[in-house]
Amino acid sequence: RGHNPGGRQAEGCSVGIGICSPCLLSRFSNTGERSVGGMEFLRTVLEQYRIIEQRRKFFRSHGYRLDLDNPMTYNEKIMWRKIFDRNPLFPKLSDKLCARSYVLEKLGQTEGEAILVPLLFATQDPAEIPFEDLPEEYIVKPNHGSGWSIIVDRERQVPRERIISQCRKWLKRTYGQKKMEWAYSGIKPCIMVEKLLKDNRGRLAPDFKFYVFNGTTGMVYVLYDRFGSPTEAFYDRGFKRLRVNTSFPDGPEIREPENFGKMIEISEKLASELDFLRVDLYDVDGRIFFGEFTLYPASGMYRYAPLGFERKLGEHWPLNREYSRDFRPWF
Repeated sequence: RGHNPGGRQAEGCSVGIGICSPCLLSRFSNTGERSVGGMEFLRTVLEQYRIIEQRRKFFRSHGYRLDLDNPMTYNEKIMWRKIFDRNPLFPKLSDKLCARSYVLEKLGQTEGEAILVPLLFATQDPAEIPFEDLPEEYIVKPNHGSGWSIIVDRERQVPRERIISQCRKWLKRTYGQKKMEWAYSGIKPCIMVEKLLKDNRGRLAPDFKFYVFNGTTGMVYVLYDRFGSPTEAFYDRGFKRLRVNTSFPDGPEIREPENFGKMIEISEKLASELDFLRVDLYDVDGRIFFGEFTLYPASGMYRYAPLGFERKLGEHWPLNREYSRDFRPWF
């Protein structure tokens, strides 16, 4: 079933998935083709292999097989988006630097600037970061990845040589290739230094993540202490607590923030052009800040409990196939 034609399974081949990268590459190399078309075929082979890997990971995460022909659950639709959706807006939203200009476009200069985290510096050469001129507390991150950051504050003093070294490693990487998160592939990498957001008690601001489906918020995910001991809570659009869990312990019961309605309004404006977008905001002592846009939350691998919640969440999301590419998985 797709193994090399000589009948020998390639070394390292995984039995049971139907096909493997070494076998496909072996089969192709026997043809002797070295044309541009041949290289294109190689890229196709690699992409098909990655789809197989994604199917395996999906099954391990969720306990059911991924249906790309008729995706119904929320995570199936994330996977469909990763593999098929080539909306030209996606790279701009995934680029943390370009996303700032998109916020200004959607909200206007005055309202947009009011929610942007102060950008202290941006560069393609980490050695240019003016450490002497930075405040005592800040955060360093690349514009082309997710989950990559260095916090510098009173408790976390990081030598500048280590920051520069890590930034150079980030700049050499293309985020999301193995996970098939296409939107990151064309971003021109750079390093950003932003103000570190803390409340008046010196705590990092909680994340309010708004899951917006066709312009309407379907769920709000609140993540506390994301760089320490994370806890989480889920709410509906009316700030009613939802008894849902993923990988973190339950967070505390909190009152509805006074600016929650405004956060809803901002999120829905920012996400108005897409069938689904997660808009991440911060609430810092009553002031709203924009965090980032997320097109592929957890790359489609978050397991929600109870199990029926994921299907219910998927019902909020009628897929927009306008930018679906002409592509057919082999397996």
